[in-house]
Amino acid sequence: MYILMKKIKGPSVFTSYTPGSVITGYGVAKVLESGHPNFKKGNLVWGITGWEEYSLITTPEEDLFKIDHTDVPLSYYTGILGNS
Repeated sequence: MYILMKKIKGPSVFTSYTPGSVITGYGVAKVLESGHPNFKKGNLVWGITGWEEYSLITTPEEDLFKIDHTDVPLSYYTGILGNS
């Protein structure tokens, strides 16, 4: 995340964060409401999320994966389990 806090000049794959905007990155979340058939209320998911209290995710099939195994700490999904 540190690299994205610097001003990035010229063409790049990355863009700098805009002050006041939500930071995005890997996160674990609980589904509170869903209109998507693969994600039900109460499901735990991991993937690219906004680092905020609540997020509206409009493309869950591209950004999120359902957590089926809760016998490990959920933080593992942002690290060793989330990169597979």
